[in-house]
Amino acid sequence: MKKLIAWVLFFALILGSINIFQYAVDRPEFQNTFHQLKDTLSELQEEKQPETKHIVLKDTAGKQQGTYTNEYDESWTMTHTAYKNFTLQMPKFDGGYIAGSGRKLFSMTIGVSTMDATKKMYGEPLKNIQKGNTLYSMSEKSNEEMAVYEIDGYYVTFFYDLHNNGKLRAIHYVKQAVEQSKPGFYAPASEQLRLGFEELMIELMNQSRVEQGLQPFKYDKGLTAEARQHSEDMAEKNYFSHTGSDGSSPQMRMKAAGYTQEHFYAENLAYGQYSSIFAHEGLMNSLGHRENILNKNLTHAGVGVAFNENNIPYYTINFYTPF
Repeated sequence: MKKLIAWVLFFALILGSINIFQYAVDRPEFQNTFHQLKDTLSELQEEKQPETKHIVLKDTAGKQQGTYTNEYDESWTMTHTAYKNFTLQMPKFDGGYIAGSGRKLFSMTIGVSTMDATKKMYGEPLKNIQKGNTLYSMSEKSNEEMAVYEIDGYYVTFFYDLHNNGKLRAIHYVKQAVEQSKPGFYAPASEQLRLGFEELMIELMNQSRVEQGLQPFKYDKGLTAEARQHSEDMAEKNYFSHTGSDGSSPQMRMKAAGYTQEHFYAENLAYGQYSSIFAHEGLMNSLGHRENILNKNLTHAGVGVAFNENNIPYYTINFYTPF
């Protein structure tokens, strides 16, 4: 009997509390407080977005030379004057890339500043970037060649030239919101993106050549099909080599494409970098590939890009000099 009375009192207490709480909730002053508390909690839960400052370049007096689809589902607009003050920019200040000795951005000077100088100003570079629930880590090798920072609402990548005493070679920057909106590490493959990667690679190599006092490559689009074929073969069969799956060499493949009486033949390959910019900067820090890009005896180049099932791009760059 005592237990029964205890249970009755317990439920009465609960029901009474519910009624009191419902009465309080119905009161206007409580509702206002409740909504204010809810708004405050929502604000605290929202990740604070960094303030983004628009990057306005003051040394881009060159004419617009072309546009190229990029990995952010936008386009680079390229400006330069005979490859001097080489600049790529996206609309709405979403991002950019600059190369050319003496140019200054983010308090660093291309051709002068080193990684140590960058670290002195900005501290240690990022070791990874988180997108959603995935953490993308920088490789140890890439950390020797570049440094990535969060600066003024941008992801900023400083590229260093290991063959020029580690001096700053170029700067790439993109709004953090734009980078975060890109699904995954690699952009979805498309024909427009492939063409953008191919054509931009030629321009990046030409900027490097002209800066070293060399003539720019003549872009031979007749090599595109042959170069794409080798990239596609590597992407589909999951290998990375100058030797094709059929045992062919670069010279054999170029001759099969009709380039039978050339004076010089050469080939560069790249894989895994998510854009032509990062692929080119990597090639410039690989001595053999760099020598091909800066070889005064090579005059013509063609590029072919292919993507594997995971959207990872493969780059084949063929060079030759006709008799």
